Amino acid sequence: MIDFGLSYIDSSAEDKGVDLYVLERAFISTHNNYPKLFDKFLEYYKSYNKNNVKEILSKFEEVRARGRKRTMVG
Repeated sequence: MIDFGLSYIDSSAEDKGVDLYVLERAFISTHNNYPKLFDKFLEYYKSYNKNNVKEILSKFEEVRARGRKRTMVG
């Protein structure tokens, strides 16, 4: 289950992108023996959530890039 917001309800693409990034990091840290697991999840997510999935995934990629930059810089 994904909780899109713990202290408030907001269905913005940015917040959902952040949530997907957090979920990806959780998958990597807890299921590192299954590197394709998150990709499979994203396939299902795309087929299930057709409303604004392109915008959400675009934001997810932006958040992912920011996360990588932060990891590299420290």
